[in-house]
Amino acid sequence: MGIQLNHISGLTLALLAAAVVAPAAIAQDPAPVTIPDALEDLGTTYSGDYFRNRGIIRQGKRIIGLDFPERALEWDANATSAAVRDILLLQTTSDPTIRVPDLANPYSSSLLTSPSSSVPYVGSEFIFEQF
Repeated sequence: MGIQLNHISGLTLALLAAAVVAPAAIAQDPAPVTIPDALEDLGTTYSGDYFRNRGIIRQGKRIIGLDFPERALEWDANATSAAVRDILLLQTTSDPTIRVPDLANPYSSSLLTSPSSSVPYVGSEFIFEQF
Protein backbone atom coordinates (compact mmCIF):
# COMPACT_ATOMS: atom_id res chain seq x y z
CA MET A 1 0.00 0.00 0.00
CA GLY A 2 1.87 3.00 -1.23
CA ILE A 3 1.26 6.70 -0.66
CA GLN A 4 -0.25 8.40 -3.62
CA LEU A 5 2.10 11.34 -4.14
CA ASN A 6 0.07 12.99 -6.88
CA HIS A 7 -2.77 13.78 -4.40
CA ILE A 8 -0.35 15.07 -1.75
CA SER A 9 1.65 17.10 -4.25
CA GLY A 10 -1.56 18.60 -5.66
CA LEU A 11 -2.73 19.55 -2.17
CA THR A 12 0.65 21.04 -1.36
CA LEU A 13 0.64 22.99 -4.60
CA ALA A 14 -2.86 24.34 -3.86
CA LEU A 15 -1.85 25.45 -0.34
CA LEU A 16 1.31 27.08 -1.66
CA ALA A 17 -0.65 28.96 -4.33
CA ALA A 18 -3.17 30.16 -1.74
CA ALA A 19 -0.36 31.42 0.50
CA VAL A 20 1.30 33.29 -2.35
CA VAL A 21 -1.89 34.79 -3.76
CA ALA A 22 -3.41 35.77 -0.40
CA PRO A 23 -3.07 39.49 0.37
CA ALA A 24 -0.97 40.60 3.29
CA ALA A 25 -2.88 41.42 6.44
CA ILE A 26 -2.93 45.04 7.51
CA ALA A 27 -2.12 45.41 11.19
CA GLN A 28 -3.60 48.89 11.64
CA ASP A 29 -6.08 51.05 9.86
CA PRO A 30 -4.57 53.86 7.82
CA ALA A 31 -4.47 57.25 9.47
CA PRO A 32 -7.66 59.25 8.92
CA VAL A 33 -7.49 62.17 6.53
CA THR A 34 -7.46 65.49 8.38
CA ILE A 35 -9.45 68.51 7.24
CA PRO A 36 -6.38 70.56 6.15
CA ASP A 37 -5.06 67.61 4.13
CA ALA A 38 -8.44 67.08 2.48
CA LEU A 39 -8.73 70.76 1.54
CA GLU A 40 -5.19 70.73 0.16
CA ASP A 41 -6.02 67.71 -1.98
CA LEU A 42 -9.18 69.43 -3.24
CA GLY A 43 -7.07 72.34 -4.45
CA THR A 44 -5.42 70.16 -7.10
CA THR A 45 -8.16 67.64 -7.89
CA TYR A 46 -9.06 68.92 -11.34
CA SER A 47 -6.18 71.21 -12.24
CA GLY A 48 -3.41 68.90 -11.05
CA ASP A 49 0.07 69.79 -10.00
CA TYR A 50 2.89 71.17 -12.14
CA PHE A 51 4.13 67.78 -13.33
CA ARG A 52 0.68 66.58 -14.36
CA ASN A 53 0.01 69.80 -16.25
CA ARG A 54 3.21 69.51 -18.30
CA GLY A 55 2.50 66.13 -19.89
CA ILE A 56 2.45 65.68 -23.67
CA ILE A 57 -1.21 64.66 -23.70
CA ARG A 58 -2.29 67.65 -21.60
CA GLN A 59 -0.31 70.09 -23.77
CA GLY A 60 -1.82 68.56 -26.91
CA LYS A 61 -5.33 68.97 -25.50
CA ARG A 62 -4.62 72.62 -24.76
CA ILE A 63 -3.35 73.25 -28.28
CA ILE A 64 -6.39 71.59 -29.84
CA GLY A 65 -8.76 73.35 -27.44
CA LEU A 66 -10.07 70.39 -25.45
CA ASP A 67 -8.53 71.41 -22.12
CA PHE A 68 -9.01 74.77 -20.45
CA PRO A 69 -6.85 75.43 -17.35
CA GLU A 70 -9.15 78.22 -16.18
CA ARG A 71 -12.09 75.81 -16.06
CA ALA A 72 -10.08 73.29 -14.04
CA LEU A 73 -9.09 76.02 -11.56
CA GLU A 74 -12.73 77.09 -11.30
CA TRP A 75 -13.77 73.48 -10.57
CA ASP A 76 -11.08 73.26 -7.88
CA ALA A 77 -12.28 76.52 -6.32
CA ASN A 78 -15.91 75.35 -6.37
CA ALA A 79 -15.00 72.02 -4.78
CA THR A 80 -12.96 73.74 -2.06
CA SER A 81 -15.74 76.27 -1.45
CA ALA A 82 -18.36 73.53 -1.14
CA ALA A 83 -16.14 71.58 1.27
CA VAL A 84 -15.51 74.64 3.46
CA ARG A 85 -19.24 75.42 3.47
CA ASP A 86 -20.04 71.84 4.54
CA ILE A 87 -17.37 71.88 7.25
CA LEU A 88 -18.67 75.16 8.67
CA LEU A 89 -22.23 73.82 8.56
CA LEU A 90 -21.13 70.73 10.48
CA GLN A 91 -19.36 72.86 13.07
CA THR A 92 -22.36 75.09 13.68
CA THR A 93 -25.13 72.49 13.63
CA SER A 94 -23.49 69.56 15.40
CA ASP A 95 -24.27 70.88 18.89
CA PRO A 96 -27.41 72.48 20.26
CA THR A 97 -27.30 76.22 20.78
CA ILE A 98 -26.31 77.09 24.32
CA ARG A 99 -28.24 79.99 25.76
CA VAL A 100 -27.12 81.50 29.06
CA PRO A 101 -28.08 84.71 30.84
CA ASP A 102 -25.66 87.60 30.62
CA LEU A 103 -23.27 88.14 33.48
CA ALA A 104 -23.47 91.25 35.61
CA ASN A 105 -21.68 94.03 33.79
CA PRO A 106 -20.41 97.22 35.45
CA TYR A 107 -20.67 99.00 32.09
CA SER A 108 -24.40 98.51 31.64
CA SER A 109 -25.16 102.04 32.96
CA SER A 110 -23.67 105.45 32.33
CA LEU A 111 -22.93 108.55 34.37
CA LEU A 112 -25.53 110.55 32.45
CA THR A 113 -28.33 108.26 33.57
CA SER A 114 -27.20 107.89 37.18
CA PRO A 115 -28.81 110.18 39.76
CA SER A 116 -26.71 113.18 40.62
CA SER A 117 -25.75 113.98 44.15
CA SER A 118 -24.19 117.10 45.52
CA VAL A 119 -22.08 115.17 48.01
CA PRO A 120 -19.16 113.38 46.31
CA TYR A 121 -18.19 109.90 47.31
CA VAL A 122 -15.33 109.66 49.77
CA GLY A 123 -12.09 108.98 47.97
CA SER A 124 -13.36 110.05 44.57
CA GLU A 125 -12.26 113.68 44.75
CA PHE A 126 -8.98 114.90 43.34
CA ILE A 127 -6.50 116.35 45.75
CA PHE A 128 -4.05 118.74 44.16
CA GLU A 129 -1.00 119.26 46.27
CA GLN A 130 0.92 122.46 45.88
CA PHE A 131 4.64 122.47 46.48
